[in-house]
Amino acid sequence: MNKKKMLVASLVLALGLSSIAACSNNGGDKEGSDGGNTPGEEVKLNIVDGKIDPPVSITMVRPEDPTAKFKNGETYKDNVHTRWAKEELGVVMDTQWTSPFADNSYDTKLKLMLSSGDKLPDLFTATNSATINTFMDSGKLLDVTEAFDKYASETWKAALAEVPEAWHPFMKDGKKLAIPVIRQTMGTQSSLWIRQDWLDKLELKAPTNLEELEAVMDAFVNKDPDGNGKKDTVALELAIKDAVIGAPMGDPSWVFGMFGAVPERWYPDAEGNLQYGSTQPGIKTALGKLKEWKDKGYIANDVALHDFNKVAENVAAGKVGMLGGENWMMVYPGSLMLASNPTAYYNPYPLPAGADGTTMRTVANSYTSAVLISKDISEEALQAFFHYQNAMFDNYNSDDPFVFKGFQEGYDYIIKDGKAVMDEKQIPGGKVATMKYTITGANSLYPSKHLEANVKLARKEPVTDTDLAALASTGILGQDESNPLEAFSLGALLVDMTQTDADVREYFQGPSTKTMLSRKELLNKMQMDTYIEIIYGKKPADEFDSFVQKWKSSGGDAMTKEVNEWYETVKN
Repeated sequence: MNKKKMLVASLVLALGLSSIAACSNNGGDKEGSDGGNTPGEEVKLNIVDGKIDPPVSITMVRPEDPTAKFKNGETYKDNVHTRWAKEELGVVMDTQWTSPFADNSYDTKLKLMLSSGDKLPDLFTATNSATINTFMDSGKLLDVTEAFDKYASETWKAALAEVPEAWHPFMKDGKKLAIPVIRQTMGTQSSLWIRQDWLDKLELKAPTNLEELEAVMDAFVNKDPDGNGKKDTVALELAIKDAVIGAPMGDPSWVFGMFGAVPERWYPDAEGNLQYGSTQPGIKTALGKLKEWKDKGYIANDVALHDFNKVAENVAAGKVGMLGGENWMMVYPGSLMLASNPTAYYNPYPLPAGADGTTMRTVANSYTSAVLISKDISEEALQAFFHYQNAMFDNYNSDDPFVFKGFQEGYDYIIKDGKAVMDEKQIPGGKVATMKYTITGANSLYPSKHLEANVKLARKEPVTDTDLAALASTGILGQDESNPLEAFSLGALLVDMTQTDADVREYFQGPSTKTMLSRKELLNKMQMDTYIEIIYGKKPADEFDSFVQKWKSSGGDAMTKEVNEWYETVKN
């Protein structure tokens, strides 16, 4: 993999999965509890001024986030955050080993640890659903239902209560076998990013409906918007090489959504049962429209080969007029485009509606990973974990913007004249995101409070110290004037908020069903082959009807039945 593609891969992980890195444990406690008590036994930790005395160790293992940075000779095992946790909370984060996340080494090592019969660490995080389900089936995880109810702070409980569906993937036989690490989903939907300089040059307005969209696309292809005298621009970029949805940039879900369906996603039908979007009638119309656009040159002739990397490359080259993407699109790869053309930029706009006024798009899951706890964890270590996590959520009860100053100052920011300065160039040794050092590898998130503060920043409204404290766990303490591209991200956030009725989340969050395990790969290939053949004109649009019938008879109906059987166990 060349250097450029490695950078792209790292940025995908950083931006689409901001919380991928997490922690886990294995083994003994050298400084605090002797691990002699099992969960549920009556144990009362001695806590003085917020600190456990004597300190209690929590054993864990950690995935190595490729976007995490260290300085001052620090590591996952010993850094400014782990020292803060010990000194301020009396919690010793005992990391036994780390392993790379990006190449799946971490998940492989976790599974080997389980299959070898090694003693599990007290806790660890995981993001891979197959890995999580393997551990959930092992009988070696703690049912966290009682512990969370007993030890989690009211603030942490309230934060998770805002996204109750985040528990669903980690529930089995009525037990909660992991604690979800939740994320802010606002901003993960697509806005329509349009080259503003092209709109201005051609005296066009952003499209609000399908007819206007096609008029802009035609101009972007046929009226030389980049002014080089060549017909070498692409009106709309799509990432559909490996899957129809899932790309955080070049997202096609909204295109299908204009026609009333979102492929590759389970969501309720009119009766409240889960249906598979890929087989809904609107997809047929959308595929026919994509063929028309390809024939007219609105989308690339080799669009079937475009993935995230290709989309980023084309955007950086200044050849793309429009694309759907998450709110960070101008940060990357927009910054690469600006490097070669300082006058080029994208602005985020609401998605255009279909002929009947329909808009639909995907939105990310409300969780990124989960904390898995060994059933053999000591009661002391269990309570110490909750003491730590409750402290991480205390910023939402604070009016101190520097509530986490003890481990953030000099890393996420420096303080000058009583204010936080987040400029990379002014922080000795560079800027480091200390939230990646936490047990979860992510910030502590209370969705509504965090969003409220971000919206104030986006609208340039006055923010209170309480607002800034809500953002503190991310190391963002106000507007970062040193990075003007962040303003585009905040602007896109406001745009996304105007179309939340269009959001379609993934409702099926259970383990792979019996039919999925045996037939899903075949069904997915059948779908992609049919879609591409229609888009490329190798098969007529009516081939979609044949595909649907074959999909149903080849396992689709059985899969739908199994999915709804699972859904009955979790829906309210």
